[in-house]
Amino acid sequence: MSTIRIRKISITDLDTDAVVNAANEGLWAGGGVCGAIFRAAGHDRLEEACRKIGHCDTGSAVITPGFGLKAKYVIHAVGPRWKDGKHGESKLLYGAYYRSLELAVENGCRSIGFPLISAGIFGYPVKLAWEKAFDACRDFLDQHPKKSLDIIFAVLNDEMMDAGYEAIMHSRACKYKIAERDDWKTEKMPEKRDSFIFRRHFTPEQMAMLRRGNIPKEMEDKWFWYMEGNTLYAHRSWTGFCIFQVEFKPDDNHFVTVNRDPEQYTCQDTSEDARQLNKLLDWWTKEQYDYYNEWLDETVDALNRAGKIPE
Repeated sequence: MSTIRIRKISITDLDTDAVVNAANEGLWAGGGVCGAIFRAAGHDRLEEACRKIGHCDTGSAVITPGFGLKAKYVIHAVGPRWKDGKHGESKLLYGAYYRSLELAVENGCRSIGFPLISAGIFGYPVKLAWEKAFDACRDFLDQHPKKSLDIIFAVLNDEMMDAGYEAIMHSRACKYKIAERDDWKTEKMPEKRDSFIFRRHFTPEQMAMLRRGNIPKEMEDKWFWYMEGNTLYAHRSWTGFCIFQVEFKPDDNHFVTVNRDPEQYTCQDTSEDARQLNKLLDWWTKEQYDYYNEWLDETVDALNRAGKIPE
């Protein structure tokens, strides 16, 4: 299962299988991202590897070892310099991303870290740069459904990260976005809480669906959930209240913390909590989360328990 994430981190600190260098056609060491990658990899060794390749066309990419980096490979992608958007910049930027992803998969990579190519000294407008980056990533992942590739965009400031979040949530690449704590306005689990052991086995595929999380997109989409480590946090989307925290255990005896503030969550019985949580997890581990029918199911269930639907 492939994913896309945006992280506030230096690209040289990523431990992905490959990182992408925002390169120039001559593959020389430069400033910004390029300079940082050369320094972290070891300038002389990376320069020698690039010298042997010699050249890379704009809109394409080449690959070298990562040397001193955590990443095994450096993929040198040459994005276009922005002129006015009428000189093929969009096609060239798309090509730089797409060829980078091809090289990653051809070399057995399961994860890759990108900067926002061309958005620095090459002057590509940030909003347009994000949109084209996500277009290329979405197309590649859609066209290679049997490949599993984790894509991370490394940015250095909140402004760039916010622009990325805005762009991905309005693009068709949002289906690959991993939900994270900061994606939604949430409240912490209150002091009034209870806990119980929840016994259920999850397949690797089901755990992968849970790790993807859910960022609500419609009014009927009532749950925001995400995972940090082995713990799932489930929040009501309308209020942000945290209702369940599920700490997954390898022996299938999972530890659940549940909200007991009556103003936030009305259930006060752990057996009923377990029943509701089990139904939610049935929905959340499907290949495609159907939030609308989950909402209908939950609504009918609540009416039944309240005796408002006759037998």
